[in-house]
Amino acid sequence: MKNVAESSFSHCRAFGVMWLKYLIVPIVLYVIWLTVRPRYEFQIRTGAGGTQVTGRIAKHQQHEIVGYFRDIHLSAESVTISGWRDDQKRLKLRFRGRLSPGERQMIRNYLLTVL
Repeated sequence: MKNVAESSFSHCRAFGVMWLKYLIVPIVLYVIWLTVRPRYEFQIRTGAGGTQVTGRIAKHQQHEIVGYFRDIHLSAESVTISGWRDDQKRLKLRFRGRLSPGERQMIRNYLLTVL
């Protein structure tokens, strides 16, 4: 009878170790992602609900940007623009959404004049 108890205990222990691996691996991957992900200084999200500007942009600039996106008519329903400055202080932008190359350039030119 003792062998059965020891056998079931080791089976439960192995099962616990297996689940621990499934818990640790995602946590480790998440920590790695946090360290290598891009660091954006600001984000502009525009869609049916309006335009939201978050990050390190002055309030008066945020209002100008919201007004700009309210006045233009983009082909995409929703767009997210993430931006940061590189080591040479050049503005870098990342676009999410179905924008034409002309729309991207128009937005890039506008943001270069405002920011």
